[in-house]
Amino acid sequence: MMPDDKGNLYLFEAIELRNEYDRNIKLLKKLTQGDQDRGDRFFNNREEEERKPAQDFDQKKQEDKLKKLKIKRVKLNQAIQEANFKYQIDKDGEEISIAEALEIRKNLLTDIEIISQRVIASAYKHVIHKEERDIVHEPKHSFKQVYDEYQENIRKIRTLITQIHIANLRNKVNFKEE
Repeated sequence: MMPDDKGNLYLFEAIELRNEYDRNIKLLKKLTQGDQDRGDRFFNNREEEERKPAQDFDQKKQEDKLKKLKIKRVKLNQAIQEANFKYQIDKDGEEISIAEALEIRKNLLTDIEIISQRVIASAYKHVIHKEERDIVHEPKHSFKQVYDEYQENIRKIRTLITQIHIANLRNKVNFKEE
């Protein structure tokens, strides 16, 4: 981590730290559940078998660690959200918050999926062979128009993601890693 002179993290670092917290929380939950989440019961039907903590494993200590980590994750996530609303990026000459840009990105990704299906559908005619004649169903949309729309959306999302990444590298989050 490369905190600033006040100990605050850059936005990209905070996002990675949140991912790290998520991974640790997932592991600690599995560790502290004990016998509750034993996926091997189907293969291990011996009722006399019991799991006991290893000598250097302190379940209470791990539960406390999990509780503290969950609280830190909530605080970190709140700081990230505040930064996302605070900092602005330029989108086509208009200033928008990172939060808005993330929502636009999500919508663009959905649009790209829909348009890509339309591109595939517009690429081919459907021909039904009958005894007397063939029935040809033309695509509903022009391949060139739909493909151009797809390429435009790909360009938009690349530009938007670049702007978001630049903002993540330049801006700080009001959170200090303890």
